[in-house]
Amino acid sequence: MNEIKDNTEQLLRTSTIDNPVETRELLQKLEASLPIAVRLNEHGFNSLREQGKNINNDIVLQVDSVLYIGDMGGILCAIECEMGSDSGKEVLMTSITHLKIDPSHPLAEQIKQYQKKRLVSMAIADSGKRRNKFKPQKKKRGFAG
Repeated sequence: MNEIKDNTEQLLRTSTIDNPVETRELLQKLEASLPIAVRLNEHGFNSLREQGKNINNDIVLQVDSVLYIGDMGGILCAIECEMGSDSGKEVLMTSITHLKIDPSHPLAEQIKQYQKKRLVSMAIADSGKRRNKFKPQKKKRGFAG
């Protein structure tokens, strides 16, 4: 267990996406309040479907554990769920940004803020890789200069 905590600390120290202090605090609060009722958001549902996992989008799932995996995935949530009549239970791992948190949960607002900040930070980090082609500006109408 200490090895996981050491790895988490190392990943938090080197993170360029997440605020280490806020993320560490949220992670500790999440661990203390497990299990947490969640649903998959559209991105999470589509991601699992692409992996061949057929989960009903309306079912309430339960986060059983959380860990931090650095810039690549942020806070990762382990969810045990039924995968069908003959498949039995399976543990799925997904980023907290792919989940909708029960709004009545005491950490719901803090989780939502983390999700927003992380998505914005990821978009900024990715912006250097995905630049749109330069579009010439349209001629302005009005006063001639």
